[in-house]
This record gives sequence, structure tokens and C-alpha cells, in this order.
Amino acid sequence: MVMVKKLLLSGIISLAMKCSMAQFGLYASAVYVHVNGSSSFYNNTAPGLGQDIGSLTFQGSNFGVFEQLSGNLRITGSEIKTFKGGSDNVCSGTMNFTVYPAGSRPASPVFTQVQLGFYSDCFAPSCGSFFGSFSPQSGGGCCTAGDQKWQNPGNGVAVNFDLTNYPPGVYTLEVYYEYTGQDAGNGCGTTKYDNNNNNPENYTAGFTITAPVPVHFGTIRVLNNVTSNKIYWKTYSEAYTSVFKLERSANGNQFYEIGEVPAAGFSSLTRDYFILDRQPLNGLNYYRLKMMETDGRFQHSSIIKTSNKRAGGWNLVNNPAKNILGIYGLEPGDEVILVNPSGQKLFHTGAKGHFLEIPTIGIANGIHFLRVISKTGASVKQVFIGN
Repeated sequence: MVMVKKLLLSGIISLAMKCSMAQFGLYASAVYVHVNGSSSFYNNTAPGLGQDIGSLTFQGSNFGVFEQLSGNLRITGSEIKTFKGGSDNVCSGTMNFTVYPAGSRPASPVFTQVQLGFYSDCFAPSCGSFFGSFSPQSGGGCCTAGDQKWQNPGNGVAVNFDLTNYPPGVYTLEVYYEYTGQDAGNGCGTTKYDNNNNNPENYTAGFTITAPVPVHFGTIRVLNNVTSNKIYWKTYSEAYTSVFKLERSANGNQFYEIGEVPAAGFSSLTRDYFILDRQPLNGLNYYRLKMMETDGRFQHSSIIKTSNKRAGGWNLVNNPAKNILGIYGLEPGDEVILVNPSGQKLFHTGAKGHFLEIPTIGIANGIHFLRVISKTGASVKQVFIGN
């Protein structure tokens, strides 16, 4: 980072000056910006004079609205084009940028430097593709034989400044360039600037950051394998996500948690998830996802359903059970008994319908046994209670 006061020298040198004066100078500059999945050069100097590096203009642009931490607005490089006379020298190029709330420019902004490595001496044909260059489709621009290109990444490693890291608000992105060399000599002691003709501000563009939406769900689907169900879904972005819990219901109203998978936390990529229900209910099964955030908040997905048909019998709706144990597939009059490993009876009732809930608050955590006695016989299933 470098502290920069008001720039007193304008380094913009027109194409006409380039042709008529023997000195080193700059005649085109641009920022390489990633916006919503695609990257392009945004010109600073000399837009529309045939020396453009890209097809878009930086000055006064509004890049749009971006979700915080989405990664959809990033500075990923820069390029300048310089020239020099036969006895002059150009040594280096640097892009400098800063970000601040719109309308609140600091008196002495703190700028971040992006070093632009030497990229290529230009040669005929001037609109060729140089080794290590951005593709012509992405920009990069033509240059005249005898001139120079300075670029990041060039032949080095691209920068990657994520502008969505800022808190929600409206922001200004300010940019200027400096380049060193010597007129009539081989030294590097002279610094010149490209700073929007020494206006009150340098080159500026705007963007807006909004609060992150915790998760953007894709379509939730269920693959019915008769004896098991695979519930799978996509997320297109995540922020502050902790875990996805799968909840199941026999009637679409009362849901119980049956499994979970860790969430990504923060992501701007499409991610695929699934949970396998190895013991679906006999009959209709309703599913929904409960997305938990790191601060304890949550949101539910839409509800999906499928039907699994097996030979008769009753099922545990949720096992392990927390606070409530649900039983589905009973017949009126069935006797339901819950006992602990010592055989002590903890709950005993007669079923009045196909569905029954047993409160488990106050029952010790661990393995217990549920017995159902019907007209056709008795059966026992192991239950784990984890209140």
C-alpha cells in the first residue's frame, strides 16, 4: 500500500504528441475487471482514438450491484501501452487503485499498487497475439511497432482483488497509473502519471454491495429407489451457511430431522449435495431442507414428496429421536410400549390412528426399545433417543 497525495502532474500524452515529440510516454491504459463470471478490459486513457486496449470504458461506469462475498466483482489485471524515442527509456509501469464510500473521498486516499511487468515490445503485425497475452477476444489491444506493453498478469501471476469483500454500501473505485523512465537517456529516475488530466479525482467507476442472501437453492429433487430415497439439491451461492438438515414428514405438516451434511460456508460456485434416506416410510414421504446459518438462524426449502410401497408394518418417523418420537403405519387399537434396556416401561398407550407421537423429554439419552402389539402379532424396533 502507498499513501498518495493529490497528483499534480497529468501524464496523459495524446497520440499527436507521441508522433511529434521524442520522449517517453503513455498512450493507453486499462483495468482488467471480472464482472459476474466474465472479464474484460475497461479503458482509461484515449477511449475511441483507435488505441483502445478493450472495448469498454472505465471512467464513469457503474459495474452494478453485487452480493457481499459473492466474488462476482474482482480486479484481475491491468495493461498500459507506452512509447519512447530512439534515445529515451521506459523502465516500469504501475496501476494504483483505492475504494471508498461514494461521495466520501478521503483527503489522502490509501492506494494499492499493482506492478505491471514488461510484457512485450510491439512489432509488426501490430495486432498479433503475443506470447502470454490475453486472447484477442478478451482485449489487450493493438500496438505500434517500437512501442511497449506492460501488463499484469503478462508473463507473471494475475492479481485477484475481490471487491465484494466490502460491507454493504455504494462505493467508488478510483484508479491512476504511474510509469518510470528517462527522456534522452537510459535512466529510470523520471516518474510520469496517467491520472485523468489531473481532475479533482483520478479515473473513477462505481459499484454497490448488498447484504448476502444466505443461500440460493437450486431445484430439490428426490430419486425413489423403492426401498430408499436419494434427496439431492444444488446451491448457486452460499454465505454464512453451517449445515443442511434433511427433514421428513408422513403428512406434510409435522417434520422430523433424519440426516444432515455440512454446508460450504461461503461460495459463489454451483455446489451439489445429497442425503440418502435408507429407511423411508411406507407410503408417502415428504422432505424439506433446513439450512442453518452460523449465527443460528435458518431457512427452509420447498417441500417435495414421493411414495414408497412395501409390505405392511409400522415405521419410526425419526430415529434418532429428539424431543419427540414419531411412529407411522399403526392401526387403531395397536398397543405401543417404550422400554429402556432394563425393561422398565417408559410409555404405554393404545393407538387411535395411523400416526402417534411419544414425547421423549425427560427420558435418558441412549438406546431404548419400542414394541407394537397388533392383531397380527408383536414386533420390536430399537430406538436411539438424543434429546
